[in-house]
Amino acid sequence: MIIYDTHAHYNDEKFENILKETLTENKKAGVEKINEIGYNVESSIKAIELSNKYEGHYAVIGIHPSDVDKCDVKQIEDVYNKYNNGKIVAIGEIGLDYYWVKDNKEAQKELFIKQIDLANKLKLPIVVHSRDASLDTYLTLKEHPALYGTLLHCFSPTEDLVRLVIENNYMVAFGGNITYNRAKSFQKYMDMIPIEQIVVETDSPYLPPEPLRGTINSSKNLPIIINKLAEYKHMNVEDVEKIVYRNSLEFFNIKE
Repeated sequence: MIIYDTHAHYNDEKFENILKETLTENKKAGVEKINEIGYNVESSIKAIELSNKYEGHYAVIGIHPSDVDKCDVKQIEDVYNKYNNGKIVAIGEIGLDYYWVKDNKEAQKELFIKQIDLANKLKLPIVVHSRDASLDTYLTLKEHPALYGTLLHCFSPTEDLVRLVIENNYMVAFGGNITYNRAKSFQKYMDMIPIEQIVVETDSPYLPPEPLRGTINSSKNLPIIINKLAEYKHMNVEDVEKIVYRNSLEFFNIKE
């Protein structure tokens, strides 16, 4: 297999003492490329540092909605200008999350819009986090389009979001969530979304696939996700592997 993990957090402290070993295991599993994802200023800088240190690693920088009161967009732009190494491939993960906090929705929307504007200014795509906020995510992206591409991370399909994806040719990323029992309801949406609009991810160290729930997730588990995606799409595993890898390269504008 040749695999691109489009969303991982090796900048997380859980990997502090096991990073070298984990990355070696990833290579053995066929993982050739990994996006290191920022969620605030500090983690974005660490993502860039990892992309400098490891071949095939790229950085995605931005402010997660949970950090809406801790960072501002000017800081992320400053990070880009100071540390840009040619391997910053998107602005993310950005978006809306009403699961934990629901009384700051307007502040989240404002931050989301400002980061979309920054991505357009820098001519970069965006990586979107949406949890319990599908309608507002739909409306925000519809009213404030990202000009260089939109990828919906950890995609949990709803009528609103699937309609947005299909109408606008957005990309979606599937991870360990598609192996969970509740994902059986995804089938009708999986049938609707073309394989050309799908990539894979882990969200390491989070969201390990079945049967590895409760462990630290890493990119080496992506073959499990690719196999499950092939099952959902009624396709050959090797074909899915090749297509989602190519989709990832094209979306993040990476030349091989």
